[in-house]
Amino acid sequence: MADKKINVAESVKKNAAKSDKSQKPAKKKDPRSRPSVKKYFRDLKGEFKKIIWPSKNTILRNTAATLAMCAFVGVFVTLFDLGLSALIRLVSSINI
Repeated sequence: MADKKINVAESVKKNAAKSDKSQKPAKKKDPRSRPSVKKYFRDLKGEFKKIIWPSKNTILRNTAATLAMCAFVGVFVTLFDLGLSALIRLVSSINI
């Protein structure tokens, strides 16, 4: 058991010595290492080529679905508002 304690203590000392040696001074960044604007746009063009653009039919179908849902929600909100207004007028007209 004493041997194990000694081995653990020795390994801790060795690890501490290794960590002291492994610390290197921070490197200064080279201003030329920044990506250039030209490279950015070249990469951007490559990414745009990877996009699968929707067909005209898909765009029209999705636009129609969106407009239909907007109309449906608009009608629903209008009817709900009219019903709630009528209910409020009915409750306020009751004399207690």
